[in-house]
Amino acid sequence: MAVYIPQARRRRRLLIAAAVAFVLGGVLGVLGGRLTAPTPAERVAAVQEQARQVSSQLRVLSLHSQAGAASLDGGDGGAALALQRADADLGRALGQAPWIPAQRGNALRDRLHGLERAAAPQARTAAFAADIDRLAADIDTAFGLSAP
Repeated sequence: MAVYIPQARRRRRLLIAAAVAFVLGGVLGVLGGRLTAPTPAERVAAVQEQARQVSSQLRVLSLHSQAGAASLDGGDGGAALALQRADADLGRALGQAPWIPAQRGNALRDRLHGLERAAAPQARTAAFAADIDRLAADIDTAFGLSAP
C-alpha cells in the first residue's frame, strides 16, 4: 500500500532538513575553527621565537666580528648581509607584536640600520661587537625574553 504525501508537506520537510543541515554545518565549522586556531599564548610564543632567532643571529655576528672572521671584512659583505637578514626578520616580528610600542620598535630598527651603515669599516672592532650585543639584549628585553 502506497502512502501519498502531499507536495507541500514534502517541500516543508525538505526546507526544514536544509535549514537544520545549514545550522549544524555552521556550528561544526565554528567549533572546528576555534579548536584549531592558535591561542594568544601560542601566537606570543611564536613571535618571541622569531625575536630569539634575530638576537641569536646578532650574537653570532658579534662573535664572528670579535674573532676577526675573514668573511666579515672580505669583499662578500658578510656582516652587512647578516644585518640585512636580521633587519627583515626583526621587522616581521615587530609587525606581529602589538605589545611593543611603535616608537620602541622603530628605535630598535634604527639602531640596527645604524649598525648596517657601520658594518663595513668597523666589522672587526670590539666596539662594533659590543654594539651588536647590546642591541641583541635590548631585542630580548623588548620581546619579553629577558628581564629589563
